[in-house]
Order: sequence, then structure tokens, then C-alpha cells
Amino acid sequence: MKNCVLLLALALPTAFGRQDSKPWTGVLDEAAFAALHELTENEAPPLLGTQIEVAGARGYLSLPREIETLGGIVVIHEWWGLNEHIKHWTDRLAADGYAALAIDLYGGTIATTRDEALAAMQAVDAEAALATLRAARAYLVEKQGVERTASIGWCFGGGWSLKLAIAEPELDAAVVYYGQLIDDPAVLTSIEAPVLGVFGNDDSSIPVSAVDAFAKAMEKAGKSLELHRYDAEHAFANPSSARYDEEHAAAAWRATRGFLARELWPAESREQLLASERELGFQQSEGWTQLPERAMRLVSFRVGPETECYVSAFPGEAGGVAANLERWSRQMDVPPLDAEAIGELPRIPMLATLAPLVRIDGPAPAEGAETPRMTLLGAIAPRDGETVFAKLVGPTHVVEGHLLAFERFCRSLR
Repeated sequence: MKNCVLLLALALPTAFGRQDSKPWTGVLDEAAFAALHELTENEAPPLLGTQIEVAGARGYLSLPREIETLGGIVVIHEWWGLNEHIKHWTDRLAADGYAALAIDLYGGTIATTRDEALAAMQAVDAEAALATLRAARAYLVEKQGVERTASIGWCFGGGWSLKLAIAEPELDAAVVYYGQLIDDPAVLTSIEAPVLGVFGNDDSSIPVSAVDAFAKAMEKAGKSLELHRYDAEHAFANPSSARYDEEHAAAAWRATRGFLARELWPAESREQLLASERELGFQQSEGWTQLPERAMRLVSFRVGPETECYVSAFPGEAGGVAANLERWSRQMDVPPLDAEAIGELPRIPMLATLAPLVRIDGPAPAEGAETPRMTLLGAIAPRDGETVFAKLVGPTHVVEGHLLAFERFCRSLR
């Protein structure tokens, strides 16, 4: 059965793009992302972006690897400055398919105390900062070739994400994590972009009353606002903060990923469906035909003659990876993979984790038999207390024409 793994390595070289011991930040789940902030500088995975300059300001640019660029995002730091935490977030966004540019509004200052952060924040020239952020968005369009852009910021950066949306009519989306708000409808009326707001109900800096006033002002101005509120404190999404709340940070990140997918992906790719009372986003591959809803399947496609791709989900661990691979092997009438072979399977980014990707070839048909040789491609990933399975099954000659399409589909799942 190791032959099936070797065949996959040859057919899907991108699945082996990151075999080092330090996984790409972007595909980590919330627990693993939080763990980065407990590591020393020598232990943390290397940053993947590059330092650039935009309109005289420092920037950290991180680009997608092995997947297409789906849009551009201007990343705006907290009041601490453009530190390692924000750079890891920028890599995380790049892993999701976005050209992400974190821009430094502090002129190189990285605060380590509240007094330093306050002084750096108060020294920001508002007019210059806004010009820099607009230049960063223009850089993504002109130099990186993205068609749609968004902004995202936390705390100090959250407020500036909103200000950029007010000042830049070409912005396509804005994400505000517990940033300073504006409740004047006359000021908000210039916003063209849908806004996603993430706030904590126990936030003394941005109280519930301020969020309520902002929501009413956005409604009066006729603007699109999607609010997500959690029973959490200020800075709850920052793993470096003492107020970090992993459960609510994970929920906010899921909401953010879905929002960005809806607003930034190419129009033909913004497919959505309701699954387990949550939206599952995906990019439908060219030539695939979506099939009517079926029991036990979140979505399914006709890929070719006698060939289907589908996604299903079951509660909990659903038996675990080994048991499900053994089940798939039995279905294909071949011996199951042993533990060593399972450990050697390539991993691909899927649903914010690294999912094992397997190819199982059925036995060759007897000479003269009309039944073609069959192949199964499968990937398994956890999501919100359940296990999600993606499978492509059909005649080998058909499946082999969709190897890369299947991998791209798995990567696109949100």
C-alpha cells in the first residue's frame, strides 16, 4: 500500500510543500496558534514574509504559497506596534490565500509597556497614517495585482480599519476587532465596504453601549454591518494578552474567515451553503457540477463519468484517522495502511489545520472485465467538535485528471 503514497507524491507535489518540523502558521488551529506565543524566539516557527517600504513606512508583506491569491488585506497592528504577533497573523492570512500587508504606523517603535504603547499611539499623525494605509491598499492592487481588498485591525488597529473604510471608497471589506468606534451617521455614510465587527461584552475600553451606538449609526447611514459579540474582555483574540480567550478567539477567527471569503473571493467562487447551522464556504472547481442535497453530505459534485466529490461531517472524532482510512481501504478492497504509512501521508491546509491526504487505488480488474480500475482521494480534518471528510471517488483515469483540482478544493473549504 505504500505505492499509493508514492503515487500521490508524484501526482501532487504541492502536497509536500511544507514537510519541515515547524508548520506554517496560517494553517494552525487556534490552540496551536496560541501556543506560538508561549515559545521563545528560537522555538517559534520562522516568519514567512518580507520587509518592504510603502510610502516611507515599514511594512511586512506575506504572500500565499502553493495556492492562488484570493484578494489583498491591509493589516493594522495593535497599540503595541508591528510586533511578532501581528506578523504571525499576517502569515496566517496569507495561508488563507490573501496577499497580506501589515503596515507600521509607529515608525519602527515596538512597545513593551503600556506607557510606551500610549506614547507611541499618541504620537501618530492621523493624516499621515491615513495616507499610509491608503498607499498600502494601492500597493496591493498595483504591485500584487489583487482585484479586491480588505482591512483588518485589532484595538488601535481596529479603529484605523474603520477609518480606512470611511476614507477609502475602493475598499471592499473591513474587519474591526474591538477598535474605537464612530457613532455619527454623517461620518459613516461615506463607507462603501461591508464591515465585520468583533467585540467583547466585558470590554471596559469599548463598552457594549458604544457598540450599540455604532450599530444604530451604521443602520441609520444604511451601511452593512455584521456584528459578533462574545462574553470576553478587551484583546481577547491576542494570545499574548492575559485576557486571551481561546474559545471566543477561535469563534471570531471562523467568522472573520467566512466574512473575508464572501467579500474577497472572485465572484464565481463565492459559493455558500448551510451545514450544521454554519456556513461552509468552498471554491467549486471548473467542470464540476453541484448535485442536489443528499443525506449525510454537506455538498457533493459530479466530477466526471461515474465520479463524485463530496464533503460529509460526523460528530466528534468519528473514529479517528486510522479507523477511517481502514474503512476506505476496505471499500476499495485493498489492505489498510499501517501506522508508518499513515505517518508518511502528505498534509494539506484544510479547515485551519493540516489534514492527511490519501490516495487509495483499487485492485486492477480481471482481464476482460468491463469494470474500470477505481481510485479514492480523501482528506480528513476536525472542525468545531466534528470531523469533516472530503472524498473524490471514481474510475482511476477520471480521478487522475482532477488530482490538483481536488487538493485546491480541500484547501478552499471554510
